[in-house]
Amino acid sequence: MSEVVSIAGMKSLLSHLLFVTLFVTLFVTGVHAAPADDAVARGREALKIMDAPAAMHAFDAALDADPRHAEAAFLRGKLYMKLGEARRAIVDFTTAVVSDPTNGRAFAGRGEAKVALNNWDSAFKDFDAAVAASPKDYEVFAIRATYRNARGDKAGAKADMEAAIGLADKDAADVLRMMQEQMLAQ
Repeated sequence: MSEVVSIAGMKSLLSHLLFVTLFVTLFVTGVHAAPADDAVARGREALKIMDAPAAMHAFDAALDADPRHAEAAFLRGKLYMKLGEARRAIVDFTTAVVSDPTNGRAFAGRGEAKVALNNWDSAFKDFDAAVAASPKDYEVFAIRATYRNARGDKAGAKADMEAAIGLADKDAADVLRMMQEQMLAQ
């Protein structure tokens, strides 16, 4: 009889250990992921009220918690571009595209940062990668169109703007049409 009790006791103990292990695993995983996501949310809120230092601090905290956090890297890269820090932006956009290769806007952002550093050939590789990564995102086409136009490629700029207009919602398409008219008038 004692053997039966000990086998039943062992099953109960194993069941409790499994539960505790599962609980600890879920708790640790949840706690680990939350700080980065919370920091990104704080950064987004800071950007809404145009508080660049608070946004930068929040994105720094997110990337300290998770160095491969694609959204934090992308948003901090955009902020670096607004601050005129193209080299730092390239580092963050690279982190974003490595962590999420489907983020065409991160490729496009990196391309814009490379243009700021006068590295046009490499920038266009990123603009092309942006379109390949996000072929249904009108913004990546509009960005590439802008830089094609700047390089004198009117036909390429027009084709990209037409693609962007075709993908955009009505309000965005109206803005893109105005941009296209301005481009073609130059």
